[in-house]
Amino acid sequence: MRELRLQRGWTQEKAAEMCGIGQKLYQLYELGIKNNPGLKTLDKIARAFDLDVSELLASRPSTKRKATQD
Repeated sequence: MRELRLQRGWTQEKAAEMCGIGQKLYQLYELGIKNNPGLKTLDKIARAFDLDVSELLASRPSTKRKATQD
């Protein structure tokens, strides 16, 4: 999520607003502290980033790989 957010030039506050969730909750998801959002929340996040839920979920491993390679 962080990579998607940064690509758009959004702050965490803006991303949370676009997703329709609280900033603290967004932050917890982005940091990986809170896992397994419900389907409705996944849908909100995916729509905010103009993705399908399946695309959002598929992007997670590649994002983690990039982070570990840097």
